[in-house]
Amino acid sequence: MSLAALLACGPVCARQATGLPAFSVSGGMPLLAQAAATGTVVGQAGNYAVALGGGRLIWFLNNVMSGERKPDGQGEVWNIVDGAAAFSAGVSTGAPVPALNYLAEENGLPLPLLSGGPGEYSQARRFWPRSGFCSAEKCWVFYSIMNNYGADPYDYFRVGQGVAVSQKPEGVYRKARAAGSYFLWNDIEPAFGSALFKDEDGWVYVYGRVITAPGEYGAALARVKPAQLDAPEKYSYYSVDAASGSWTADLSEASVVLDRMPEDFSVSYNEFLNSYLAVFMDEKGAAVYARQARYPWGPWGPAEKLTACAKEDYCYGAKEQPALSLAGGKRITLTVEKKNAPYLYEISFE
Repeated sequence: MSLAALLACGPVCARQATGLPAFSVSGGMPLLAQAAATGTVVGQAGNYAVALGGGRLIWFLNNVMSGERKPDGQGEVWNIVDGAAAFSAGVSTGAPVPALNYLAEENGLPLPLLSGGPGEYSQARRFWPRSGFCSAEKCWVFYSIMNNYGADPYDYFRVGQGVAVSQKPEGVYRKARAAGSYFLWNDIEPAFGSALFKDEDGWVYVYGRVITAPGEYGAALARVKPAQLDAPEKYSYYSVDAASGSWTADLSEASVVLDRMPEDFSVSYNEFLNSYLAVFMDEKGAAVYARQARYPWGPWGPAEKLTACAKEDYCYGAKEQPALSLAGGKRITLTVEKKNAPYLYEISFE
């Protein structure tokens, strides 16, 4: 059921989903090739798949690690690219995983998707792709602007959020600007682009993680027409307090619609479940959970566990990949990052 239909059917349809049906979990296959090799990708984060049509996908990635895959399966990292993209055919947990073809230099190693240019303080700054959206005319990718604070490869913190746009999926991607800056949202505003989806009502709904208290985070919600994804002045924000109604142009009035959200998560409309579905990893990295709602802004039902994760796997970044959904959402595919590498799981609802 589309959002327009939900809005038309009144208070009865607005009741919150009561719980997930019974389901089974299968898969756990690595998205990356595990064969021993040198000069290969040994890890990657982000792992956000966008459908391009014709069975093709583009994966927006961050922290892509290249190096040597040893015979015992361990990876030795030689270099880290701070944001990249790869293409593949559609994947399914019941079939061999197609190869990822990276946007790469002549030796096959990934190239940065969003390079820093002159005046961008690029030696201490990284651009991490998050979620994305592609139409027949353009592709957009949300990205986090990260600044360095130490010598360790992971010593970076987010200072803002931006959107880049390209006429072709493979680029070149141009950073959108507002008031002369590519900081469309600053470090204390929601990190819009944490998750997004296009609904049948013609809007793209974009979620952004935001701090709600020291050490605590939720997610705010914006909406915009697809062709205006790189125009921040066209966004409106969901609010329970705005005098102008549920949607306001004033970002300061935006409400938190999902509590306790990690940096990476997903939201999609699931036709089989007849509800919106948020998928995320808990803050301890111990399990992947889902929550349901009748509307993109909630109210959201309780968190229900989909699958567990072993402590020694250092799990992170769990999300659904709606581009891989089958049978109207009766079968969905998740990616879970384990030890900096993505693995695929299929959830089959009964």
